[in-house]
Amino acid sequence: MGEIKVLLLEGERRPSHQTREELEAKGIRVTPVQDLAACLPILEADGSHVVLLDLDLYRAGIEAVQKIHGMFPEIAVLVMASVERITVADEALRQGAWDFVIKQPDLSHLQEIPQAISRSEERKKLKAEADRYREEAKRLLEEGGRLQEEIERTREETRRLQEEIEHSQKEIKRLQAAEEQTRQSPGGPGDEKPKEEAIDEVLADIAEDLKSPLAAMIGYLEIVSTISPDRAEPNQILSIQRIQALARRLFDLVMNHSGALDIEAGKFELQKNVFEINQILESAAQDKRGESSSKKIDIVVEKSNDLPPITADAVQIERAVGILISNAINLSPLGGTVTVSSRLQGNEIAIAVKDSGGGIFKEEIPLLFDRRKKLHRRGADVSTVGLFVARHIVHTHGGRIDIQSDPHEGTTLTISLPV
Repeated sequence: MGEIKVLLLEGERRPSHQTREELEAKGIRVTPVQDLAACLPILEADGSHVVLLDLDLYRAGIEAVQKIHGMFPEIAVLVMASVERITVADEALRQGAWDFVIKQPDLSHLQEIPQAISRSEERKKLKAEADRYREEAKRLLEEGGRLQEEIERTREETRRLQEEIEHSQKEIKRLQAAEEQTRQSPGGPGDEKPKEEAIDEVLADIAEDLKSPLAAMIGYLEIVSTISPDRAEPNQILSIQRIQALARRLFDLVMNHSGALDIEAGKFELQKNVFEINQILESAAQDKRGESSSKKIDIVVEKSNDLPPITADAVQIERAVGILISNAINLSPLGGTVTVSSRLQGNEIAIAVKDSGGGIFKEEIPLLFDRRKKLHRRGADVSTVGLFVARHIVHTHGGRIDIQSDPHEGTTLTISLPV
């Protein structure tokens, strides 16, 4: 506690020095003032004072209490009164006084004044704490309101996205029905486009339509996810995390389909520069940590420090590594581990991505990179369209992707790139 300063307001009569001496003996700094006019400028200049007002000596005592409390509600006002004027002390409390001391003929009340001052200082602290808690509660309520707005905006974006998906599904069914009708009707093979080509065109339009709403929804979710968990209900945080994981998964799926269609249309291009491969690995792993956290999967990066720089399209190589990491997350069980490692192997740099799942059947390995095939697993499917894109990226860099799979040790996909 710092120095306690008291303004002693005893009125125009000649004050007794006993009160002042008693307080100063306790280490309290006392400044006597004759009237309220002298008191107010001091309080305005320094609000750390406590006002001690003698109701017996100061005839305008109640008015003084009202005035001080009205102008400086944070300043403690203590009053003294004899037993005969106890009703006046009671009125002073109603008008804003913080505490009172009953004056005794033997002056024993002088011993109680420092205690009353200490009580007022403690009350100041408690009041400051209460005010701080009220401000914090108000801020949390405002944060909660903003969080609720973000959640509602995300829900609306999700609903709009669902409508886009349902419309796209209807369009595909319509196209398939039309193709089936064309196939069964007379006419030469050149009358209509091949079924797969026609569907690819629809998929390209769908992918393009979904990119913008998905990107917007992910943006909203990233804003919401920055809000501290202690400012939202646990079920709200869980819902946000689930929506975010699903949105990112759907966004990756759309981007992979879009990339596959660009590849088959001959629109895939590279922008090569010199890069450190370990930087690409770190960036790809970091980008997938949010995806892995929903399954409580740990991504471990094991880097070799003797790797030479590589000439490559860093964005596309990071994309390929990210696809392999997503695939490993899908194949790994809850609480599993995905290991991403790099090493120099002859005149090649090898980037291995290993999951902790149950492995791939031998007969399924040839289908891993066929974007039109589906490999189903409990909990999540193998992203064959993503692996198709990843293999094309690696092949255009003069590399390859090798597969090793074991039912007990999981699956390892290794990208080998020439130095």
